[in-house]
Amino acid sequence: MLRRNPGLKLLALAAAVSLWYSVTKTERDAERIIELPVSLRKIPDGLTVTNPPTKAVSVTLRGPRAILDNVDERKSRLLVNLASLQLGDNRVDLNGTMMNPDLPRSLKAIRFEPPSLTLLADRLAMRRLPVRADLAGAPALGYTVAESTVAPDMVEVTGPARMLAELKQVTTEPIELRGASATVERNVLLDRPDQALTFVPDVVRVTVTLEEAVAAREFPGVPIQVPAEVKGVVPPTVDLTVRGSQRLLHNLKLEPEAVHLAASDLKPGKHTVDVVVDLPKGLTLLACTPPQVTVRVGGGR
Repeated sequence: MLRRNPGLKLLALAAAVSLWYSVTKTERDAERIIELPVSLRKIPDGLTVTNPPTKAVSVTLRGPRAILDNVDERKSRLLVNLASLQLGDNRVDLNGTMMNPDLPRSLKAIRFEPPSLTLLADRLAMRRLPVRADLAGAPALGYTVAESTVAPDMVEVTGPARMLAELKQVTTEPIELRGASATVERNVLLDRPDQALTFVPDVVRVTVTLEEAVAAREFPGVPIQVPAEVKGVVPPTVDLTVRGSQRLLHNLKLEPEAVHLAASDLKPGKHTVDVVVDLPKGLTLLACTPPQVTVRVGGGR
């Protein structure tokens, strides 16, 4: 049987050897790149890292493909032990022993990108700083901010000593006032300018009190309402300046009889008469120009 079809048998043997070599070669040389976040561990008391890693590290793994495919990068990370951390710059070379969970024995971490981390350590400090409410947006038309209060108005801030030395106050996250027409009261998180900072407490109560905005508006050339017996008035109009709530002034239209004369039953002739201005409640007359006018009654001169 061995002598039958020797060429075909040799071809089949060669194909089998080629397939075996291809499979074993692929299994042995397979590579996979995974992205792992970095977690810092065992930072010495009194020290803090001012530039903790925020980007994932690219790790190239090599080993059998079937085992590589079972590595779940969503459940893995690099644990960096900083027990020997010192003030200033610290270089940490990355390696496979930092991977958590541990790699299977048949896999190796052959490349890290970046291959090392440079971590800056500073002394850990604490200060009490005032809190300022960050108000965003404009209240409803005619309203303005009268006062904003924060409780508590001081918080404990812990972080790198150099950073705290430059920090004068802490601000809240933006509080939207757009369209508001009544007191705004809510709990707000404090805004962290750097992840190395922590606050106690990290939430404050902000109360923003609104009041109606007061403004002045000019009304030029307002006609004077005169009784029928008055044949002439000089000048026939006055210029008014009115003060009051911006909400009321915005759409204010004076009534035809709003400006009139202070006297009635005048005798024929010329008279100097005061001008009277009637305004809606809540508004104040700042100026009336002129405050008096000359009127002619009947046929008098």
